[in-house]
Amino acid sequence: MKISHEQLMAQIAESAVEYQLAETKRNSLRRELNSMYRVYFDAYGRPFADSNKRVNPHDKEFEGVIAFTDVAYTRWKTQRDLTTKLKRKMRMLVERLERAL
Repeated sequence: MKISHEQLMAQIAESAVEYQLAETKRNSLRRELNSMYRVYFDAYGRPFADSNKRVNPHDKEFEGVIAFTDVAYTRWKTQRDLTTKLKRKMRMLVERLERAL
């Protein structure tokens, strides 16, 4: 059954709101994660102190900070994946609308 133009527009609007809420939460979780990185590095120092090297999960020097931020990282990663999924859904609905026009 084919849905009407108005129904599709309503789905796009709902999808856009879902995506924006998810993105806002993802950004908040990222700020929390960055804050935890700062707390850890302030307390224990930063590996390779003379550089601003990114946290590398495969480098033993970062094992402590990875363990400290594991729960926050998992929450952020899960939210990032959801945000990506919702953005894909919204784009698919917009493309569907474009084909219908």
